[in-house]
Amino acid sequence: MRSRSARGLVLVLLVALVPAACGGGSSRTGRTVTFISGGNFPPTTIVGRYSAQGCEVDAHRLVDDARLYYAHSTGAAPAPADLYYYDMRFDYAHFQADGCTSQQLGDAMKAGLTARQRTFLLHNVASNLQRAFQAALDRT
Repeated sequence: MRSRSARGLVLVLLVALVPAACGGGSSRTGRTVTFISGGNFPPTTIVGRYSAQGCEVDAHRLVDDARLYYAHSTGAAPAPADLYYYDMRFDYAHFQADGCTSQQLGDAMKAGLTARQRTFLLHNVASNLQRAFQAALDRT
């Protein structure tokens, strides 16, 4: 009888440990990022919270706004493109706050943007975003 309960205990422990070993339990955490929008608008404090699904949402939101920024900057949609640039910066601040990785962003950029759109972004954003986008694309 003892061996049966010992096997049950081992089984319970294995079931609990397997998700953690496979990435189900994450030691990644989010952080707090201050987003400075400029003008008369006050800074926004973003408190991040890591989750793989949340990072996927963050990355896709950023890519969607990058696509709109491209369209409104190149004449494919009416100008101005400023709103989409602002949204892209805000999306990236959320991405950073959530503790997401360059790999996650790079995968989303390669899947959601054409080579021409990616090249445009690398040449038409502030240097901090340019470095982040280049690092993300280098990881994929």
